[in-house]
Amino acid sequence: MNARASLLSGATLFELAPTLVDEADRIGFLHEDKAAALGRLMAVDGQRDPIKVVANKKNPAKPWRLVTGMHRLIGARIECIPVWAIEVSGTREELADLEASENLHRRPLAPIERAKFTAALVHAAQERIAREHGDIKQQKLAVKARWDRVKHGESRAESALTEEVGDTCAKIAHVYGWAESTGEALGMSRRSIHNDLQLYRLIIEPFPTLAEALSKHPVVGENGKQLRDIAQVKDEATRRRVIEALIDDAELSADMALASCGIGHGGTAATPVAHQKHFNAITSGWDRLGQRERSMFLREHFVPLLTPGQKRELRDRLDEELRDAG
Repeated sequence: MNARASLLSGATLFELAPTLVDEADRIGFLHEDKAAALGRLMAVDGQRDPIKVVANKKNPAKPWRLVTGMHRLIGARIECIPVWAIEVSGTREELADLEASENLHRRPLAPIERAKFTAALVHAAQERIAREHGDIKQQKLAVKARWDRVKHGESRAESALTEEVGDTCAKIAHVYGWAESTGEALGMSRRSIHNDLQLYRLIIEPFPTLAEALSKHPVVGENGKQLRDIAQVKDEATRRRVIEALIDDAELSADMALASCGIGHGGTAATPVAHQKHFNAITSGWDRLGQRERSMFLREHFVPLLTPGQKRELRDRLDEELRDAG
């Protein structure tokens, strides 16, 4: 069976003025802040991905019609810079399918992978400013000293994060000229930068050989809240033990791994209590059950034991977990 010819067969890469492209009849919506942010990135760093266009012979004023890349096109217009494009050809249905598939197949980044990309963007912005002022070495030393103090218990991780996030937001605004709403349109709000840098500084950077395996953990790997719970463990050696416990057991949650290492919520050592041995017995028994048996136990034995108030509390907690995971 012969493979279907690609719409990119014989495609040509070229540069053109964004005013020559007609973007009418789009499937997706235009988000102006996102377009402005992408335009600024392209103006400062150069365009990384070309837009795709098709010849538009019916409109001499705009001889090209957009297929994919609306936010890049509008961003280039806002910045008054040329845009790189690839000319494609195909039927109306094939071109609509190309636009739809580019958006549908765009893979969202999992928390650890996203944290690595955010850290790379932050590093690039810091180095750009440092080169302008000739103090790259000093800035690197200052960042290292900040996190060394956290490692040695001389300052709190949250204080270091707050300082770094404020510094980062200022640098990104300086380099790209972003207003806060523009950064938010690209998923770079102050809060998202805080969450990404928290994972980078406290999980990825200190444990580079463990981070990838943790990112693939079926329970914790794509759950931002559970990963942040791990990042809050204050002692680095204990944090490593929690991560290693998760890597060794694909069915553990972060709470279970923390408990197995004697850590309570907030990353502090758990104080032994009288009922802890009963908690440990339940956890140990649960670990010995298969998925089918767990489902049966929850449905037939656990839920009937709960009071109406406990059921509501459990429902609210599950809703919160599902929102964080979604």
